[in-house]
Amino acid sequence: MKNSRTLLTYHDLNVVVEDAPDQELLEHMHSTLMGQPGGLRYHHTNLEERMMSGDENYFMYLRKSGKMLGSVGFCGKPSVTDGLKHDSWLIRYFSIKAPMVVVPKKRKEKADLKDENKRSTVLGRFIQPIFAEPSQLRDGKQDPSQPSIIFGIIDQTNLRSMNFSAQMGLETVGEMAGFSFSRLRPKKSDRVEQIAEKDKGEVLDLLKEYYSSYTLFFTEPVFKNNDYFVIKEDGRVVAGVQFYPVHWKITDFGGRFANLVMRWLTKIPWVKKRITLEELSFLAFDAIYCKPGYEAVLYELMEGVLEHTSTYIALMMMDEDSHLYTIFRERKKLGVMHKFMGTHHADIRIRFINMPEKIRKYFMEHPTYIPTYDNS
Repeated sequence: MKNSRTLLTYHDLNVVVEDAPDQELLEHMHSTLMGQPGGLRYHHTNLEERMMSGDENYFMYLRKSGKMLGSVGFCGKPSVTDGLKHDSWLIRYFSIKAPMVVVPKKRKEKADLKDENKRSTVLGRFIQPIFAEPSQLRDGKQDPSQPSIIFGIIDQTNLRSMNFSAQMGLETVGEMAGFSFSRLRPKKSDRVEQIAEKDKGEVLDLLKEYYSSYTLFFTEPVFKNNDYFVIKEDGRVVAGVQFYPVHWKITDFGGRFANLVMRWLTKIPWVKKRITLEELSFLAFDAIYCKPGYEAVLYELMEGVLEHTSTYIALMMMDEDSHLYTIFRERKKLGVMHKFMGTHHADIRIRFINMPEKIRKYFMEHPTYIPTYDNS
């Protein structure tokens, strides 16, 4: 059952927090065109499960006379960073409905925001207190001294969201690369196997070690639907990957040339069976593991998973300063779709609340784990 609380009221405006998305938000999100002009643009078609995928989920609405003007989703993920336990709140599904939308002309940072509170958006003024003290999201469990971060992945060309995040006190700690891996004729590998129950403990230990230098690595979605696949050598796991099915309705592949090529390609019968202009079905790859020296095996595994699921495209997201991204940047061989879709760049943005300076510095100096499932 959905719980609803009113946090702030001013005349006919109010801020409401609910622990499940309402129908108006779902309809709005499915109709919202994602992406930025000049890049891949699409509509989500299967959001409901992902909107409720965290340990805690809250959806904050600004409503006027009962009508939604804007919303922000928060996904709670308890974390430990450099020995300090703290709350982590991933911003998801930030949405502003017209006529509130104003297209900015430049990106704002701290130096531009000295008087920003005087001219910030209505949505910004109303939810600023929550960004300063996110424990208010919890009913009856507020703790103003709780160490917390609020974080989000924001497209570098999305100036509206970037400037809103600056108003809310977020700063850039790193950059993310999002890119595709595709095989239109994926090869089967008899070495690819679904993880056995007896191997899950070993794989969790391998993942914790592999991502030990990262911030915000969470293990709770690993093995979801038992869709973690591995390759072993000499009885030991040397490569592993978790996948999640995702579906988008594509409206623009990122430019006139890309659209023309995709129209031409999808007229070829064997390509049309795999990729259509109307809907893109792909896998989100997460919790990737690769034993050093087994990079070729990782590629074999990913291609084998595509073949096993009768899918032809996978999407990955990772910190550009991570050792994992180095594998793909140097080895390349990402497939034909990457030539058209390219690499998407975004900022990793964080607001630090009641955090020691050494923790902020730790985030700045270490790569961030980016879950593709949460951000696709």
